[in-house]
Amino acid sequence: MGFMQQRFCVLAPAPPRAPAPYVPRVTFLDLPPELRIEIYKLALKNVTVHVLPMNCGDNRKLPHALTRTSQQVRREVLPLMHSLCPILCSITDFNFDSLREWMRRIPPDQEANLCKNRTLVIRFCTTTELPKSIESMRKWLQMRADPYRPQPRWQYSGSKPADKVCKDLARRANRMKDASRQKEMFVILECLGVPRGNSPGRPPRVRGA
Repeated sequence: MGFMQQRFCVLAPAPPRAPAPYVPRVTFLDLPPELRIEIYKLALKNVTVHVLPMNCGDNRKLPHALTRTSQQVRREVLPLMHSLCPILCSITDFNFDSLREWMRRIPPDQEANLCKNRTLVIRFCTTTELPKSIESMRKWLQMRADPYRPQPRWQYSGSKPADKVCKDLARRANRMKDASRQKEMFVILECLGVPRGNSPGRPPRVRGA
């Protein structure tokens, strides 16, 4: 019996483990601002911003995940998105409400970033029907004619509308009294391949002259 007690003696408890050395926690926002900017650029490399009609349920209307991370990340990434990412806006039957609402959400101090962007495209999708209301386009032309706000380099594109729509647009353009708004309207017509017709101050073309 004594032999068994000597052979199977009770083991002493293991000594407590030494505490792990303290390592300061480093978060993304602890990185230098310059490094964060480069990370944002990599994340936005293949991103295209889509501005879709307001009644569209496409999931492309969801904000980019980076803009929903935190307020600080949003403040840092939005200027890069506005100045670097291609922005494609779809306009149906000359209704600019969705684009105007999108631009309204941009802080005034951020509008200048859009002027740095070289890929701003407005794509027109027209039907055979005449626009039900020209008020939306009128407000867009007024915004574009405002000399006191930054004017991004929007490029218009789209196929030529139906003949009756072309005639209606040309008639409205030629009747505009404000020269700045009329100039922007003529840019839209030219990009869509719509003939201007006879502009005010331009004598009608006479056959054989």
